[in-house]
Amino acid sequence: MRGFYFMNEESIIQSVYYLVEIDSEPWGETDDEYITARGLANIAIDRWEKYENTTWNELLTNLTDSDVLLGGDKVTVADTYSYDCPSDFVRPCSFVRIGGTLYDVKKPNQAAELKDSGEKWVYFMGNPKAGYTLKLNPNLTVTAGDVIEYEYYQKASKFTTTTSETEMSDPYFIVYFVAAHMGDEGINTDYYQMAEARLEQMRSVNMSGLFGVSDNINNSLDSNSGFGL
Repeated sequence: MRGFYFMNEESIIQSVYYLVEIDSEPWGETDDEYITARGLANIAIDRWEKYENTTWNELLTNLTDSDVLLGGDKVTVADTYSYDCPSDFVRPCSFVRIGGTLYDVKKPNQAAELKDSGEKWVYFMGNPKAGYTLKLNPNLTVTAGDVIEYEYYQKASKFTTTTSETEMSDPYFIVYFVAAHMGDEGINTDYYQMAEARLEQMRSVNMSGLFGVSDNINNSLDSNSGFGL
């Protein structure tokens, strides 16, 4: 379900236009101003994604629901121990389930120590440039057709077309960030401060948790401090 503040690229840049130009005929997609606004919008997304090292709830997802266009192997193949992760994969956030059975997530450098182990464990290997793969303990028997499941932290989506969407809960941060940088007289400090206030508000809400529900979650992943990055 889309949130109350849902806006795609076109509606965001139209809002920027009204703030900056105060006119009724928005830029066309091929106009220089529109292309500049798109670039600034993607810079705003970068700022949100990396802000205060926040783990954004909106960027937590799972392999089962990932878009087919992102790739990511979801079913085992007989005697196969390496599976591609989706292209937006950043890091794992849970145990891995294969055929409904839990597998511990290890660090890549633990594989040598576990070379004789018959336990159910996996690790993730890769980097942002080459992508990531899920590796299974090679001492196990892998049969065909078992469903692979895991939660992971994804990259934030960028704008490339008028219908592009963002995971961000308050896209008005993008509106004010872009408007602040598109004035004829340098950065508009009022719009910039409005953008920053919305960014900090998103972080506060992100950290607040649910009423009556503790946010003290025990982390059991062996890969807590890294998995090959």
